[in-house]
Amino acid sequence: MDGANMNAQVGLCSPGDIGADVCHLNLHKTFCIPHGGGGPGVGPIGVAAHLVPFLPGHSVVAMADKAGGDQAIGAVSAAPWGSASILPISWMYIQMMGAEGLKQASELAILSANYIAKRLEGAYDILYKGSSGLVAHECIVDLREFKKTAQVNVDDIAKRLIDYGFHPPTMSWPVAGTIMVEPTESESLSELDRFCEAMIAIRAEVKQIESEAVSVEESPLHYAPHTTADLVDEWTRGYSPETGVFPTEWTRTRKFWPTVNRIDQAFGDRNLVCTCPSMDEFV
Repeated sequence: MDGANMNAQVGLCSPGDIGADVCHLNLHKTFCIPHGGGGPGVGPIGVAAHLVPFLPGHSVVAMADKAGGDQAIGAVSAAPWGSASILPISWMYIQMMGAEGLKQASELAILSANYIAKRLEGAYDILYKGSSGLVAHECIVDLREFKKTAQVNVDDIAKRLIDYGFHPPTMSWPVAGTIMVEPTESESLSELDRFCEAMIAIRAEVKQIESEAVSVEESPLHYAPHTTADLVDEWTRGYSPETGVFPTEWTRTRKFWPTVNRIDQAFGDRNLVCTCPSMDEFV
C-alpha cells in the first residue's frame, strides 16, 4: 500500500486493517517532512508478520532482533535505520501532537479535501469519489475534457495558477491530464477558499474559449505565467495587463512574480544543458 495515504488514516485505521502486506510510510505530508526532506526521501517500511523473516539485514549492524533473520535479504541502505537527520523531526512531531492531535490532523486533511471537492462541483469533475460521494485526503480534479472543448490542457491551468499566487498541485498523477490537490491539515479556511475561487475563475477563462468569446491564442491561459518583463515590454495581447498579472485583489498586495514565462519542460527534461562553469575557468 502507498504510505502517502496515511494522511487519511493516522488515528483512524491502519494498513493492516485494510489487508496490506507491505506499506512504506512517506514521512512527507503526514509526518512533518517536506517532499524530499531537504535531501533524499526517507520513510519506514512496515510489513505483516509473515514477511518479517525476509526484511533487509545489514552487514555491520546486527539486525536479527529487530528485523529479518536467516532469510533476510542484504542491506538496502548504508544506514540500517534511515536518516538520522530527518527521522528525529518526525519523532518530535509525533510526540508533540500526541494520539489525539494526530487523529485530528487526519480528520482535518479529509475535511479540507472534501471541502475543495464540494466547492469545485459544477465547475470541474472530481474523480474517485466513494459510494458516499466523498473523497479521502486527496481531491483529483479532471481537466481532460478541456483539451477537446477549448484546446486547454493541464499545463495551461497549472501555469495560470501561478498568476493567482499558487504553486501548482501534482499534475497528471495518478491520472494523466488531472491535478491532485492535497490540502493536508495545514491550510486555513481562507486559503482553501482562495484556491477554490482561483480554480473557479480559471474555469470561467476556459469557458470564454469554449464559447468562442476569445481564441485560445488570445487567452491568458495561453501565456501564463506572466512576469514583470511582460509588463515593461509592449503589451499586444487581447486582454489587459491587469487580467494577466493581477487576476484577483489578493494578488495586487501579495503578488508572487515568476521569473520566467512558459518553458517547454518536456524538451528540457530530454535535453539537459549544463550551466556549470567550464573546466578552463578553474585553471
